[in-house]
Amino acid sequence: MLASLITRPSQPRQWLCCCFLMLGLTGYTNAEPRQYTVVVQDIDYYPIYRADPANNRYSGYMADLMEAFADHADIEFTYHVRPIRRMTHEYTAGAYDFAIPDNPNWNGPEKLGISVTYTKPLLTFEDVIYVAAGQAHMEPDDMRDFGTIDGFTPWKFQDRIDSGQVELKTARRPSNLVRMALAGRIETFNLAAPVARHQFEVLNVGDRLVPAPRLMQTRASHYHLSTLKHPEIIAEFNQFLTDRQALVQSLQQQYGLEKPATISQRTQ
Repeated sequence: MLASLITRPSQPRQWLCCCFLMLGLTGYTNAEPRQYTVVVQDIDYYPIYRADPANNRYSGYMADLMEAFADHADIEFTYHVRPIRRMTHEYTAGAYDFAIPDNPNWNGPEKLGISVTYTKPLLTFEDVIYVAAGQAHMEPDDMRDFGTIDGFTPWKFQDRIDSGQVELKTARRPSNLVRMALAGRIETFNLAAPVARHQFEVLNVGDRLVPAPRLMQTRASHYHLSTLKHPEIIAEFNQFLTDRQALVQSLQQQYGLEKPATISQRTQ
């Protein structure tokens, strides 16, 4: 047997090279995708995003954009749905790889001393303050309250709220804010325009609630993906946004997020 082993012809070099190449390709194609955790807000902010805490499911425009990038970059995102305040606490404590949506203007005290890296805007939208019909020309000095989602940072009116000029009122869901305004429990409230349009249609609001342009000091708002741990993935995402602009625009059109005329243009 030893003789037969010694005298067995060696394999041709070309065959060995082919085997190594096949092994290399097999190893590449079977490689596991990079896996990361993403914490998301436990609210229904459709069509921009919708989170279901029962099964950690994330849907809407932001979710589709995240998954398009994941497919492109061979990444697997696992979503963790948390109430907004808990989300902020856990994220800034390092419990997750990424947070979405995020913005440099949000949660300043919690982010103090922490290096946060943000993508380019994943969505730019009109941030609108709504009032009862007939009060569309309300001035900032006339504001007595400001309604927003519980856990959202009211940074545009933070000074007035801190000084006691404006009372902050919150609700867990956009639909609750709309109902509070219809019932006269709040005079002003803030929602992203696409979210408000969706809620007004669902709740059959009609023309009972309207924008108040003079209260909107800054109309454009931006949503980002952020990280404390993986700036290299943020760089990849930014390149994806640059290279796949047609895809991003297509998703925005699919969800009715293409940029409409601004409130100022509509009220001239």
